[in-house]
Amino acid sequence: MVSILNYAVFLPSIVSVYNYLINKKLFDQLILESKPLPIEFGYGIYHIQFSIILAVAVVFGCFSIISLLKEKKDHWFFVLCILTLLNLISIHILSARTGLLAMYFGLLAVILGSIRSAGRRIKIYAITASVLIPVLLFISSTSLQNRLKNSIADLKVVLNKTDANDYSFAMRVAGWKNAADVIKHHTFSGVGIGDADEVLNKNFETFDPSIQAQNRRNPHLQFLETAVQSGLLSSFLFLLILWALIRSKQSASARFITIASVLLMFVSSCFESILESQASVVAFSLFLALAYQFKSEFKPVM
Repeated sequence: MVSILNYAVFLPSIVSVYNYLINKKLFDQLILESKPLPIEFGYGIYHIQFSIILAVAVVFGCFSIISLLKEKKDHWFFVLCILTLLNLISIHILSARTGLLAMYFGLLAVILGSIRSAGRRIKIYAITASVLIPVLLFISSTSLQNRLKNSIADLKVVLNKTDANDYSFAMRVAGWKNAADVIKHHTFSGVGIGDADEVLNKNFETFDPSIQAQNRRNPHLQFLETAVQSGLLSSFLFLLILWALIRSKQSASARFITIASVLLMFVSSCFESILESQASVVAFSLFLALAYQFKSEFKPVM
């Protein structure tokens, strides 16, 4: 199953990376202007959604590889290793920040769960690899370096409170503040799921008219989006559901992949309204079900 998942995301990612490489100069400049790299062969999927699905594929791939290290190897094991490695490289080249951040939180849970009872030498090797691999990928990825430069410029706009238009993160912060203002006036009732976008857009006119009409977006933060739609208590309910998933009865080993999945969902929810699209809802339902299959004993996800 995990091999199929990695292969499914490998096809759009490798085509998108190829498209980036043959148009590298153009796309490197677009990244500096807060523009995303297009996802080719992805059936119109939004770049952030794809980066999150790609992140989950890498995390599950790494978990499966680690769980199979002491098992008898077959050709599927090596196929999974190759696909996971290529997807890991691709997510750094495509450089969508939300997917990268979610992936590293998920990998942290997987690595900590895998080495918690390991010997000192294994822990040193794991920690060294965990630091060295991201550094090497960053050094070798011009797109990721440009994304970092853009992120720093974006952060300066937020801190200096200058014009946020056409700055990705700065516009997100403006969206967060606008959503918080709406929640303040509709704390417990919300404005309704069907009316949320219209209310948020209209609230910009009085709360922050400096944001141009084409940049007036939803908050790109699921907890705020849910609170705007259905009230503040609904966001606490969402957090409670995530906590319940972590506390579910599983073996100690298996719980770490569930924690990784929940961390992926939580981090993604902090920077994207992931439950507002059918693709994200279906994807996370699948991934949580895949993680929760581990009940009483540790078994490879294959």
